Order: sequence, then C-alpha cells, then structure tokens
Amino acid sequence: MKLFTFILAFLVGYTCFGQERKFDLIIKNAKAFNARTGTLSSNQTILIKDGIIVKVTSNKKNYAAAKTIDAMERLVTPGFVDTHIHPTDIYRSYGPLFEYLPKDSLELYRKRLSDTYLPYGVTSAMIMGHSEKWLSPILDWHNDPQPNYLDIYTVGGALVSNQGRKPYINHVIVNSPSDAKQKVIEHYNLGLRHVKLYWKLRRPEFEAAFKTADSLGMYVYGHVDQGIMFIDSALNIGLRNYEHILTLINSVLYTKNDVENFNSEMQQHYGPGHANGQVERLEMFRFIHDKKPAVLDTLIDKLSGSHATFSTSIHLMGEPFGLTYFSNNLDTSLSAAQLTRCKENFNIFMGYVKQSFDKGIKLRIGTDWPNGGKAIASEQLLLSEYGFTVPAILQISTINGAVALGLDDKYGSIEKGKKADLLIWDKSPFDDYKNFLASKTIIKDGVVFQK
Repeated sequence: MKLFTFILAFLVGYTCFGQERKFDLIIKNAKAFNARTGTLSSNQTILIKDGIIVKVTSNKKNYAAAKTIDAMERLVTPGFVDTHIHPTDIYRSYGPLFEYLPKDSLELYRKRLSDTYLPYGVTSAMIMGHSEKWLSPILDWHNDPQPNYLDIYTVGGALVSNQGRKPYINHVIVNSPSDAKQKVIEHYNLGLRHVKLYWKLRRPEFEAAFKTADSLGMYVYGHVDQGIMFIDSALNIGLRNYEHILTLINSVLYTKNDVENFNSEMQQHYGPGHANGQVERLEMFRFIHDKKPAVLDTLIDKLSGSHATFSTSIHLMGEPFGLTYFSNNLDTSLSAAQLTRCKENFNIFMGYVKQSFDKGIKLRIGTDWPNGGKAIASEQLLLSEYGFTVPAILQISTINGAVALGLDDKYGSIEKGKKADLLIWDKSPFDDYKNFLASKTIIKDGVVFQK
C-alpha cells in the first residue's frame, strides 16, 4: 500500500511538473535585442505563457510548448511603442467624423485603428487627444486587450483654455484653474493615468492641471508652442514630457523684433500667406540657426539637464518635400528653388534633433500622422540617415516610449514579466539600415499576428 501511494504521488507530481513546463509559445535561437543596454544576445530562447514572457535564457534545454518558432539567429526586438497618435487622423479618411462612435460599428472602428499600426510592428500606442464623447468605447478597448488589436492608452481630450469658439474635436475646454483641476480629477476617477496639456492652455490652467495630475501620480505631456506658454516656463512648473521636437523653435523665436524680421524673410522667399506649416516651421529653425543659435543651444542644454523627453514627429516635417520613404502630401506649390531651400532647412532641423539626442534628451517615437505604422518606418530611416545608430533607433522605438509613458513594466523590452509583444525580423537593420522596412513576424500577446 505504501509503495502504491508513493508511485501515485510521484506520477501526480511528475504530471503537474510537466504541466508547469508547458508553454504556449517558444522562440528559440533568437538574436535578442536588449532595449535597456542596446546590445544583442545570440542563441536566446524566449518562453511565453498566457501572453507574458516567462523567461529569457541561453539554456539549450528542450522545453515543451504548444508552438515553437525557430528564429534561426534572426533579430528579435520588442514591439514598437508609438507615444502620439490620434484616431481622428485615421477615421477622417473614411468620411466625416461622428460626434459619437457608432455603437453598431465599434469593432470596425477598433480594427481600423489597429490595422493602421499593428501590421507594421506597433503593438502599443498612446492616444494624445480625442473627443470626450469617444471616451467610453476607447476605455473599453483599453480594458480588453486582444492579440489581434493594438494595445491603446489615452489622455482623453487634450486640455485647452477657452478661446471663445468651439474647440477642435480632440480638445476639451477648461475655463479656469479650478475647472482644470476638476477635469483632471474626473479623468483620474475614470481610470486615466495620462494627461495632455495643449498649447492653447493658458498658464493658470496649465499650472493647476499639471500640479493636480502630478499629485495624483499621473503622467503629464505638453504640446508647448504658439506663444501662450513657453518651454522654459513649463520646465519651471515641472513638466518633463514634451510633444514634437519641432516645437523647440517656438520657445526661442517670439520677440517682436525677431518675429518681424522672420516674417520679412518668409515673404521674401515664399511670398505672402504660404499655407504650409512645415515650410514656416523649418524656416524658423534656419532663422535661429543663422542669427542667434546660442538661444536654442541654451534651451536644449536646459532640457537635457531636466531629463526631458520629446516625441519625434519628424516624418510629418519631411513628407511635403519628398524626403520620406512614402509621401501622400507633397507640396506641389513650391518652386524648384523653394523646394531646395526647404530641404536645406530640414537638414538644419534634423541637426538640432541629433544635437538634442546627443545632449541627453530622451527621444521617443510619436508619429502624430494618419499613416502612423508606415510613418514609424519612415522615421527610423530618417534617423539612420542623420547619424543615429541602429541600437539608439530601436530604443527610441521601444523602451524610451514605454518609460516616458510609465508603462515599462509591461512594454518596451524583452524581459521576464513583460507582455509578449515581439518582432522577428526577416532582415536585420544591423546589417543595412534600409532593413527597417523588412518584413517581420509580429507576436502580440504571445500569439502570431495574422496580417
């Protein structure tokens, strides 16, 4: 009887042990990118269970799994993190925007959003502003992550002060500092943990919103330009996360004399009333670069010393001039001489992007563009062409965004306990930077994504 009991206990224990070692997915022989250090490790095995990375090991043991992928020493990276997207950019291409997302079409709208990003390797993204009337379904999507859909987070509506007119659909008006405080608390109680302060927010409301969000442990992001707030002031208030590296220039070109001289140069080179905002913004970089570069250098140093982060949004700056790997919005109104000048100005702009990075400002992918998935590849190519290394570009595309969003416990690196959102590259950008365009096997929540 004792022998029978012993054998039974052994068999039960063996069976349980076998069940514990059974994984949903194993990726073996992977050349894994360590997003924390920017290094590669060969012959890695990634063990995945219930959509989570259980272990990363160089042990050659034969583990049991429902599915095994032999990476054959191909590059494996975390999924990309886009820190600045807008559903309105995608949905507008299908027709007029609805006041409310249609209840009978919510699955379709979620799919349209995911299809813009997930097939290109973007597995998680932050919505940096949408209609408050869309908040309920978007929070439902956030709370119900699925392998075939993009993981999304949201700031709700971006906060703006009252401008005396109907706000843009992605914005929500706060009429006073107390109103700003209340709106932040309202968002917090709904489960939001991120807040965006838009440039139309005046300092009293800006400061009240920031301090309230900060006291609640929320992550705050600011789009600061157009002369209502300045980056220096926002830094003094405590803001560290900024949207669009292109906004640097607005905090150094604002005095009456500079603006008058700049407007004169714009008219000289482009005539009155040129409508392309990228033309004007790039021309601003040239103006400061040529006439008073020290002021921009000083701001970059201050941001670096404050451990600031910026979203990139560089594709949108280059697309009108044919400088990106795809272009849907070429500016055909420019003369040959004007186009040449714009390309020169883009070079100046990208020089400041690289300077900011070299000084220690943390860049994170934030496309802010209708074709966001394609735009990430375009931005990766642009960064390569302007001197960024492949490890740095992969960090900008993954861990930097996850950290800035306070989500690096889930995303951004291949580590135990993280979500199994992974990319297996057919060709490696470490061999040729143009391989940022290479096909990838996309693993989302531990499941191979079917495009």
